[in-house]
Amino acid sequence: MATTVVTVLIAAGGATVAHASPGQTVVSLRQIDAEALADNIAGRNIDVREVEFTGNDVQAGRFGGLEATGIARGVALTSGSVIPSDPQSPEDVDFTRSSILGPNVSLTTTGDLGGEGSAELDELFGSTTYDAAVLTMKVVPRHAKLKLRYVFGSEEYAGWAERDYTDSFAIMVNGEPCSHVPGTTDLVSTSTINETTHSEEYVQNFAPNDPGAGEHDTELNGFTQELTCEATVRAGRVATITIAIADTRDGQLDSTVLLARDGLTSERAKGGGHGGGGGHGGKPTGHWGHGHWGWHPRAV
Repeated sequence: MATTVVTVLIAAGGATVAHASPGQTVVSLRQIDAEALADNIAGRNIDVREVEFTGNDVQAGRFGGLEATGIARGVALTSGSVIPSDPQSPEDVDFTRSSILGPNVSLTTTGDLGGEGSAELDELFGSTTYDAAVLTMKVVPRHAKLKLRYVFGSEEYAGWAERDYTDSFAIMVNGEPCSHVPGTTDLVSTSTINETTHSEEYVQNFAPNDPGAGEHDTELNGFTQELTCEATVRAGRVATITIAIADTRDGQLDSTVLLARDGLTSERAKGGGHGGGGGHGGKPTGHWGHGHWGWHPRAV
């Protein structure tokens, strides 16, 4: 198999854009801020009020060109790194390759960043987590139904999930998980969607001992079909959305969630009225605090 050369280019405005397969790009929080992630995800009838990211700056970013996953553009959160390492950087010693950029050249892509876990995921899954990436958004939906489109993928799919190495992932709305396997109350993970369990929702991207045998142009060993988190909220009132992913039991092997561009929407509940006071999809007046990942609205 031909060797894949990963090149880092400098785009307009100074953003670093990493390229693997032609047309694939990713920009991490080294170059953009958390508000840019929220702006990318937020779609119709959603006003973003506050944003906070917790994790390493390489664990989140904006991507494009990943049509192979079913979500071509959007935001990625990972327990590893969304970007490949810069061999000239003394900071990039805990990871080597991007967890998402294709093709699949390794069954064991790992960014072991030494980061803290997520208390929410620890409690939800009953296991200790590491290298958590957590994006929290406070939004005002115009209507009472929230939807968020996503794909979950993992390196654990190449045999480790069967050994009870299942990384933790959840999307929560006002503290309640909504990232369920369709038609069930089971949370999405490598143990609940795989080649034998809910296989209709699973896409394998490797052959035994051969990552290059995958037909899908992404580093992920396996991933779900596009799924949707759905939750009922109060129209015109602030709702808190938390997307969290982390290594579990150890810091090895990356897991990733891809969030669709404009994939967070507010819709009328069936049989419902117009809802109340949620705005018209624009952004509120706000400002960013220097030296912090969080964005807060300007006092009025």
